[in-house]
Amino acid sequence: MPTVHTLHCTAQGKVLVSMAPQTIREDLLSSLELTAKGPNCITDRQLFRAALDEVRTRGWALADQEHEAGIRAVAVPVLGPDGVPLAAISTAAPAYRTSIEHLIEYVPVFTAAGRRIAVRMPSR
Repeated sequence: MPTVHTLHCTAQGKVLVSMAPQTIREDLLSSLELTAKGPNCITDRQLFRAALDEVRTRGWALADQEHEAGIRAVAVPVLGPDGVPLAAISTAAPAYRTSIEHLIEYVPVFTAAGRRIAVRMPSR
């Protein structure tokens, strides 16, 4: 699970922040330290906002060497009945072995799994 220091540069972090309730999302957008981690890490607040808007629209997140050089990842949310993320499902792979397109092929399977998991999660 991502820490507050990696929410901006991991697929899991981006999907969780993008799907969070608006007040929490806005608080995170204004307060997260956007420290450079990997070579493609987003460190500009406006670009981070745009990336989160894109994630929210398409329903999944991608991280291409943002947290660590040579690592790509994709993540989908596990959403509660209220649409708030309870968790995220993610996979990561070495960039030299896995294309972005190949990772995106996992999104439908992960999304279906996320729906099945959400139904079985206890209510808060």
